[in-house]
Amino acid sequence: MEPLVLDMVHFSEVKQRNPQNVYAQSSAMSFEELLSSSMKQVNDLQVESDNMVRKLATGDVEDISEVVLASSRAEIALKMCMELRNKLLDAYQQLSRMSA
Repeated sequence: MEPLVLDMVHFSEVKQRNPQNVYAQSSAMSFEELLSSSMKQVNDLQVESDNMVRKLATGDVEDISEVVLASSRAEIALKMCMELRNKLLDAYQQLSRMSA
C-alpha cells in the first residue's frame, strides 16, 4: 500500500475508536515515554526522508511524489517537535518567573 493510503487508513481507525479508550491508552504512558516515542518517530521520518532522497539521486525512485511526501512528513514532524519544545520552554520560563 502507498504511504498516503496507510495514513488515511490509520486516520479512519483512530476516528472510529471510542475516545475514552484512546485517553485510557495514552494515560498509561508517562510524559517522558510519550516524548521519547515522539522523538523516535520524528527521527524515523527524517531517516526515511533521507533514504528517499538518496534513492532519488541514484535513480531508484519511479514516482517523485513519494520523495516529496516523505520529505513533507519529516518537515512537518520536525516543525511540530520544535513548536512543542518552544511551548515547553515558555511554560518553564513562566513558572520560574512565578516562583521568583
